[in-house]
Amino acid sequence: MADSRLLDEMWLRGARGDWTGIRGKVTFPSRAQVIELSVQLARAVPGHIIEFGVWKGYSTRVIRDELWRSGLWDRRQRRKRIYACDSFRGLPESYEHLRAGTFATPVPRLRGVRIVEGFFEDSLTPELAAEVNQVSLVHFDADLESATARALAWLTPLLSDGCLLLFDEFFGEDPAECRALVEWSEKTGTRTALVAMFGREPSGKGDMTDRRALFQVIGAREVRKVPPLFPARLRRKLAANW
Repeated sequence: MADSRLLDEMWLRGARGDWTGIRGKVTFPSRAQVIELSVQLARAVPGHIIEFGVWKGYSTRVIRDELWRSGLWDRRQRRKRIYACDSFRGLPESYEHLRAGTFATPVPRLRGVRIVEGFFEDSLTPELAAEVNQVSLVHFDADLESATARALAWLTPLLSDGCLLLFDEFFGEDPAECRALVEWSEKTGTRTALVAMFGREPSGKGDMTDRRALFQVIGAREVRKVPPLFPARLRRKLAANW
């Protein structure tokens, strides 16, 4: 039987320097493809969509556009709102190969998105929680363990049964998001199931591959399977002529 640590290094977690040998030879799914899949899997779950870590809004636009396309065929999706949370002042501390201040950017213009500006300790208020009320999909891309932990703690009472949790860098040189999820799960007793894990290029300019991970919250209620939509390519073509 293969050693589990070897399996981790070969496929699950990545290993130091592995990106050097496979760069240009592996086709990892793009961030947009992973996000589009997550939006689709969250269709059957009630509640809004929230993102922690926005930067220039690339992933937020993917969420917005896929939610809009879904709403053409599934009217319930039209009730969902998108919340984008970021200080837009960059990392408050260094992370992996990135210095504090990295990702500082002007607040992007995101039509149809509720932007929540500020560091999480200031912006994630009880008033905002009351406004959001319920969440169906969360995208974590705040990098730091402290920021991810703070977002998880604030989210806990807002999570719907079956809510999807997408982590942009769950494993990597510094698996900060993984540590935050483990600690939160132990502290709150919240149960989650790993739905999928996706390889990705290094996010911190290092030489070790990272992993995106998608989890689903296990609640008391059963979650129905999401019926398929038209193929994405056809939906995009039809949506363009809507």
